[in-house]
Amino acid sequence: MAYKKIVVAVDVNDASLTLMDTSIDLAVKEGAELAVFHCLRQSTAAEFEDRIGTFTEMDQASSHKKRLGRKDAQVMHAEAWLQGLCIHAKGKGIKVRTHVAVGIPGEDIVEFADDWGADLIVLGRTNRGVLADLLLGSASNHVVHHAQCSVLLVHTKPMSG
Repeated sequence: MAYKKIVVAVDVNDASLTLMDTSIDLAVKEGAELAVFHCLRQSTAAEFEDRIGTFTEMDQASSHKKRLGRKDAQVMHAEAWLQGLCIHAKGKGIKVRTHVAVGIPGEDIVEFADDWGADLIVLGRTNRGVLADLLLGSASNHVVHHAQCSVLLVHTKPMSG
């Protein structure tokens, strides 16, 4: 099967380079376009700040502006990081784009891939364990079960900390 549009979903960890290398190799072999995708998780801290503001009668409009400013800065930083990951792909003549979403990673990966018309999603799969996946959720599990295109899971090791 020839892939023409490949989405690579990266996270801020060491595995991103492995995922990019795999995706670039596939894009070169297939003559495919590449979309490098990253999802910033919705912050529960922002929701907590709103609740604190309500209880202490702080100016909610001010709190909301600060939260939006932080979100915009995070999106800009993520976009710059993705552009850096794309340098190698562009050097190989691959047509590449980036996309940063704010939300729930698994759902947003599937939605972006559907909207763009991707025929392959490449993402990492750490071996963090069944219990952790049940408690925390797994973006890769969601993508495998909901994507309307092929999915390539690249086994990666969790970051050591």
